[in-house]
Amino acid sequence: MTTALALLLAATLPTLHLTASVDGGPASAAWAYARAGQRVVLRADLTPDVPGATFEWFQLEPTQAAVDNTSPQFHFEPISYQAVPITRCRGARTCEASPETQRFTALTRVPGTGALAYQVRATLPDGRAVETPGAPRPAAFGPPHEALRVAFRRDDTYLGYLTELFNTPYIFGSSNEGKRHQTDELVGADCADLCVYGARRMGLKVGYTSTYDLEKIAPLVGVMTSAAAPLPIGDGPKQVHVGDVIYFPGSRHVAALYEDREPKGVLDENDVMLHTCWAPATLQRIGDAAPNCFSYPIKVLRFPFPAPAAPRR
Repeated sequence: MTTALALLLAATLPTLHLTASVDGGPASAAWAYARAGQRVVLRADLTPDVPGATFEWFQLEPTQAAVDNTSPQFHFEPISYQAVPITRCRGARTCEASPETQRFTALTRVPGTGALAYQVRATLPDGRAVETPGAPRPAAFGPPHEALRVAFRRDDTYLGYLTELFNTPYIFGSSNEGKRHQTDELVGADCADLCVYGARRMGLKVGYTSTYDLEKIAPLVGVMTSAAAPLPIGDGPKQVHVGDVIYFPGSRHVAALYEDREPKGVLDENDVMLHTCWAPATLQRIGDAAPNCFSYPIKVLRFPFPAPAAPRR
């Protein structure tokens, strides 16, 4: 094939576009954010259209459970991804997005939540193929920004927004490059950035920080010195709330209190936290995180979210 012919064929290759629609809303190439249970439909369109083209769908899953940006000095550690075929969508121009993955399945998470990037490939009748951006090589900020992401959350609460980060690896020292932050890019987070992410998604104007400085933006509510001195869980301003941040200064770890389990009404090791600690974000019984991610004393911190507006009469 001559160079001129190759250039001509490349010039006539159609462009493939990937868009997402939430619950039948307008299709958009922007990243989609949805609540669990909402229907997010991905659509592939060729410009110009090519009758007889066939389509293959992929979800881009991280292959590493944890990376370290800090050793031997700070750097952005590349994260590798695998394009996992979505066989249920093979051949179709549309594909319903799902946060279910083939990786990290041993971790407990909220069903129907988490973030994934997607890719589609179109094969033309003459055998040529065109595809949307994927993850051809390991990168600190994940797949190219143009690769469409879908993030499903439990609901519109602080804990609900945290569930958007299921399926993402732990990044010790997750950080930003210019205006881009790895956590905002749905690439991953360390324990402090996971907790801050939810606050930012709630509209709180706070920056990402470390466990050392978290108390500056989430003031102290109380301290639990040992299992023998539990703190009360309730609705009062001096009581622990589900959704508070629990900080373990001895292990330099923070998490969000997710569920009050028996015995009800007290903060104890049987309660459940949402956190990331050298593993992707997960739900875990507090006591099961010892010794690396749980220790006494426990400080309880609270982001200063505004009180909900009183209902109109």
